[in-house]
Amino acid sequence: MPTLDVHPSGRFEMIEIVEETGSTNVDLVERARSDPATPMVRFAEYQTAGRGRRDRTWVAPPASGLAVSFLVPWTDPTNVPGVPMALGLAACAAIDASGAAVRLKWPNDLVDASDRKVGGMLSEVVLDGRRPGAVVCGLGLNVSWPTAVDDDAPPSASCLDEIAGTPVDRSSLATGVVAEMEQKLQQLTRLGQRNLVDQQRRRSATIGRLVRIESTSAVLEGVATDIDESGALVVDIDGRQQRIDVGDVVHLRPRQSESGR
Repeated sequence: MPTLDVHPSGRFEMIEIVEETGSTNVDLVERARSDPATPMVRFAEYQTAGRGRRDRTWVAPPASGLAVSFLVPWTDPTNVPGVPMALGLAACAAIDASGAAVRLKWPNDLVDASDRKVGGMLSEVVLDGRRPGAVVCGLGLNVSWPTAVDDDAPPSASCLDEIAGTPVDRSSLATGVVAEMEQKLQQLTRLGQRNLVDQQRRRSATIGRLVRIESTSAVLEGVATDIDESGALVVDIDGRQQRIDVGDVVHLRPRQSESGR
């Protein structure tokens, strides 16, 4: 049986907790296609087909992290990027309260002070005709796995227990994520996306870093200077400011750059 105990908050009165599923995001996308107007949250103790960017798999041992998706009714096309922004900021705030601390690596990762990945997010817009009807955004967080003592732990990953130096209570963390998501969506509705972008800048692990942007069409390198009001990353490439809407980001040290090899 699922061990999570999660309290509802505001619009998120409908919370489902299941022992196992393929992907909480896929579950809620299917739900949103038939009912985009009902907000809900779905947690799973174990995902057999968790997805990341570019359909990468994300699979962790049962009850070792948080796997959660939000179905957010959303019909305003101008502020759609603000919904996944809200989730990233909500996760950071809830993690702060747990005694750990993370930052946001553009576009959708959570990392520790050493740039090790602690979690990631994935979002999808569900259309109602030609307009947005809902946004489904999912979050995967490493809570107790992997740790530094795991023989098979990827060197680029960490977990909240390790960062906090003590076990993090998953139910409290999950309840915090739901409550903070409600607050961030209220801010998005009242104050607009610019307010969340300002918060994202303060939480950013990417601004000010030498980065490599890897996309299906090109590989670019420069210094990340800003996140603009649409959520795009702004990168200085040879003195020219370029907006990056999509792509994987690698944080580089100067010796790792193409020019420094």
